[in-house]
Amino acid sequence: MTRRGMLHVTGGAVFELFLAGCGAGGSGGAETTGSGPTDETTVARSTEGARGVVFNTASRDVTLFDPATNRVTGSRPTNAVVRWLSNEQHYFDGKKIWTYDFPDNELEAIAIDPQTFEVIGRIPTDGAGPGHSFVLTPDGKRGFVNSAGSDFLADVDPVAGEVIERVEMGAFP
Repeated sequence: MTRRGMLHVTGGAVFELFLAGCGAGGSGGAETTGSGPTDETTVARSTEGARGVVFNTASRDVTLFDPATNRVTGSRPTNAVVRWLSNEQHYFDGKKIWTYDFPDNELEAIAIDPQTFEVIGRIPTDGAGPGHSFVLTPDGKRGFVNSAGSDFLADVDPVAGEVIERVEMGAFP
């Protein structure tokens, strides 16, 4: 199924596969030990313990599923509206899933526990929503979230829990 198809099927929810509780990289899940093609044994080992997660924006919960069988295994509530997590952007720092929310139209960077899916950290940007993306640098020391309603990009220090700088942009970045 294509990414667009998955997003359509999940009613606009954001889909991402977390391998071993978000412990693996976002390259699709198969680990290789050489430069040649992966064999079935390697693929089976690399997906053991994997779980799929669909963040549902309207119901503010997550649907858990087994990616090997595509069967739903449960759901959990979350205390945020989680949007736009994908394997095309870096959002996991090894301990937390980073994204954004804009309750009451106040944009904030949020940290989510990958086991409970509850928000465990909030960093206000002092900007208006909506936001469209939160991306961590590869070392996880900085993150960036756009404040489309206030026309700036917030440079966030996730460790200190603060906005370092606001970079003014054009209209609705």
